Amino acid sequence: MTPAPPLARFRDFTAPREHGTALIDPPLGEAGQRLAANRALADTWDVEIGERPLADLRQAAREELVQAATRYTSAYRQVPADLRSQVGSRAIVMAGHQPELFHPGVWFKNFALSAVAAEQDALAVNLIIDNDLCGGSSVVAPSFRDGRLVREAVPIDAPAALSVPFEQRWIVDRGAFDSFDRRLAQSLRGVVEHPAVDRLWGHARRAADRCQNIGCSVAQARHALEGELGVQTLELPMSVACRTHSFSAFVLSLVADLPRLHSCYNQSLIEYRRAHGIRSSAHPVPELAEEDGWFEAPLWIYGDDDPRRRSAWVRLHRDRLEISDREGRCVAISAAAESAAAAEQLFAAGGPQFKLRPRALVTTMYARLVLSDLFLHGIGGAKYDQLGDIIIQRFFGIQPPEYGVLSATVLLPPRAAASWPRRGEAEQAIRDLQQRQRDVQFAPERFADRIDLPSDLLERKRSLLASIPPLEAKAAWHRELEAINHELSSYLSGLHHELDEQLQAAREAAREAQITASREHSFPVYPLEWMTKEFERLLRG
Repeated sequence: MTPAPPLARFRDFTAPREHGTALIDPPLGEAGQRLAANRALADTWDVEIGERPLADLRQAAREELVQAATRYTSAYRQVPADLRSQVGSRAIVMAGHQPELFHPGVWFKNFALSAVAAEQDALAVNLIIDNDLCGGSSVVAPSFRDGRLVREAVPIDAPAALSVPFEQRWIVDRGAFDSFDRRLAQSLRGVVEHPAVDRLWGHARRAADRCQNIGCSVAQARHALEGELGVQTLELPMSVACRTHSFSAFVLSLVADLPRLHSCYNQSLIEYRRAHGIRSSAHPVPELAEEDGWFEAPLWIYGDDDPRRRSAWVRLHRDRLEISDREGRCVAISAAAESAAAAEQLFAAGGPQFKLRPRALVTTMYARLVLSDLFLHGIGGAKYDQLGDIIIQRFFGIQPPEYGVLSATVLLPPRAAASWPRRGEAEQAIRDLQQRQRDVQFAPERFADRIDLPSDLLERKRSLLASIPPLEAKAAWHRELEAINHELSSYLSGLHHELDEQLQAAREAAREAQITASREHSFPVYPLEWMTKEFERLLRG
């Protein structure tokens, strides 16, 4: 078995800070080289998935992927003929994210995905990670309130009763959902004109008519808008990719050898934490547990009747491999069956009341090893998938493929921010004013050119500073110096009040600058042309 990579291989990816800058690793001009290297590497993988060569599983899974993604995408936007073709020998470039209204740095990845695929004559597929929890149903937007720039939460929908995966998060208040664009635009008035939500949300309302699901509606709206902007990709929810024979075969290969996967997973996690100085037992993910003969798997189980995610547990009981949440949901696979037959049993067991879904590391493991030739990560995914690389090496005994890392920074347009100081300038102004306040207290003589201070006190202080006594006599000297500073400062009370007002204004300016300088605003907040021009410029290099 191939040993885990040395700890020195861990890299720290950092988000770009300045407007119109991007992290693109490797550079887009080198993406073809990495794609070719990954395909050549895959040819060397001498490993079987359930008594089946990984190469065979990869080909079958890709055919299922493209067929499903073509059907899914065709429901709401046109799919060009070259994307409808069979996979054959074509490479697949892939990315993925939760179906959220994320910031432009994440959205940039979708434009890059399309560009790389076009340059390499590859198929581009974006996975909608709808098996992750839906964390909220509002967008925080910059807004003017009583003359102040503030952050205001604009609800997309009414809150849900339970925290559930995106695929289970149905729209609660259709009226609130339908009016989101108008309410967001109202919140942005005076800050951003013609926000992207104006073009986005008509697509969202039509998507909601089809699926009534908040994640589905948001993702389909975004992808439909991307189609209008020339982005040529297919999309597929992970929940649909999980309902394939190939995914069942891959999952069975993990759970059938779960004790060994446990060891590889947990040991790799310990090394990752040690390398990053992480003490939390929950970060980046918890270790897999073992209880009463049950082994916890890196999978989730839920169903329509109870959509809360619960850990999947596996045990070998008599002649059956049982997969259960240990709270009522359970399927049993014949341990004596051949791998293909056992995988078919697992596939047949899936349904509305038994949804077996991967956790994050298994999601990208399947996407990178089976579905794609080059996966494009954001910064968070790239950091955590370095842990995934170690697990792949330990469990499968192969060198994992390289991935790309992309993120961009787009700030609010100058029209919104021109009258406000830059964040760095505002913070420096605060430091300067705080230093002047200290000078008022401890060096009031520095203001003698502005305010008439008693010359005898100034002369006495100069004399004290010119003859600092030894340590044993310094206490009395220090008391006298403090008394002189206090008396001199009393003449500067007006200046002290003026500096207080200036500092309050500087802090307000810094607070506003922090809002305008944030790269985390949701992409519907920005003017569409402003964003996409920056994307185009970054893609041109």
